[in-house]
Amino acid sequence: MPPVDVSRFLSKADEALKKRNYDYAIQMYREALISAPGNADARRNYRLALVRKYDEQGYPSSLFGGLGAMKTLVMTKDPLKLIEETEKSIEKDPKNIKYNLRVAEALAALNHHEASVAVLEFVFKSSEGGGNDLSVLKLLAREYVTVKKTKEAQQVLNKAQKLAPNDKDVKELAKNIAAQGMLDTVGSAKSSYELVKNAGQASDLEKRQKMVLDANDIDGLLAQEEEKLKANPMDRRAIREIAKLLEKKKAYDKAHERLMAFVQVDPSALEIAEEAANVKNRGFDYKMAQCRLKAQQEPQNAQGWLQKEQQFAAAKKAFALEEFGRQVEAAPTDMDKRFRFGQALFDAGRFEDSFKHLQKAKASPKHAKAVNVMMANCLVHMNRLEMAEQQFAIAEKLLTPDDIDLQKALNYARADLSERKGDLPGALEGFRTLYLDDAEFRDVEKRIDSLKKRLGQG
Repeated sequence: MPPVDVSRFLSKADEALKKRNYDYAIQMYREALISAPGNADARRNYRLALVRKYDEQGYPSSLFGGLGAMKTLVMTKDPLKLIEETEKSIEKDPKNIKYNLRVAEALAALNHHEASVAVLEFVFKSSEGGGNDLSVLKLLAREYVTVKKTKEAQQVLNKAQKLAPNDKDVKELAKNIAAQGMLDTVGSAKSSYELVKNAGQASDLEKRQKMVLDANDIDGLLAQEEEKLKANPMDRRAIREIAKLLEKKKAYDKAHERLMAFVQVDPSALEIAEEAANVKNRGFDYKMAQCRLKAQQEPQNAQGWLQKEQQFAAAKKAFALEEFGRQVEAAPTDMDKRFRFGQALFDAGRFEDSFKHLQKAKASPKHAKAVNVMMANCLVHMNRLEMAEQQFAIAEKLLTPDDIDLQKALNYARADLSERKGDLPGALEGFRTLYLDDAEFRDVEKRIDSLKKRLGQG
């Protein structure tokens, strides 16, 4: 049978969700799922609608609904019936890992793998502990392989290997993912020679895909890539592999240095220069994370480590301004570079300059949503409050239920705008709503405390 067209339900549901008419959105997503149980968008957005509703209105008591559904769950072996009954429990507890996992397993059994992935991705990102639940990670990696998302499967498997390196299923998955990676490569082979060559690379590939390479593995692979680069100093693939291996040794500065040295030899290697900047930034992030870790491990020296973290953060901002500014100067029509420079200017507090560059980057379809949200933020910081409200309306129209992080940024800017306009209760409500969605988003907790003091709420 051809797939059922549920686009009319999804269109109505998405529109209702944007308008915060949660009950109607939930009803429409439910209708779509009745007609098309394997629709991935409906599975995902149904959960998003429930979470947004409960974050704003409060979560219901899930005890009665959960127990009532469980009686049926134990009795049925029909996957569709199992999904239907489990979703009744999820309606009262959308982030519940156990129920969502049961739905994903049943969807996979029905060969609705895209929908299974949608449910598992929701749990991975939204449920407390979902990103570290071994059962979720194993099934998500397996489903990613099924839908030919080998790279994503490897990333999820890496987390599973950290949690349970000796788990039998994890080891088996590692082999399957490595094999799929080889199939992806072999599938493009044009001759028997290439097939033999690919087969000969299997051992190296297995090493490269290991979560933790020992020092001998890294040094051995580095030596191989250095030989390739020596034979062909213009080998871009070799220098990128060298940089990746140096990163595994946490030698970020060395990796950046090697990449930039290559660019000196081949100035046309713009993608290598971009990768060098990315490596440098990952190095800053690693150093900052190490400082925070040291502050926890050495309470007596915590202040010193936190100051050092701030120094790295300042250095990262300065590097971003210099590097992305250079990239824009070298390629003024490249909207990706223009967007990153605007972002760097924003992070440095140069909001007017940021706004001007973001206006130009608005032409990029890839970054249009983020650009419009950041422009709204810029206008708030520039105290152009009426223009900011106009920009909010523009940005809101572009966002979909999947744009979770951008929606948070927009909601933060809205609350900030309310405070600047003197609407302190409205600002407090906005920041509290955001806190319920993501307690660690920017400085939302500090903003709430500050507003409570100003309102005399202690």
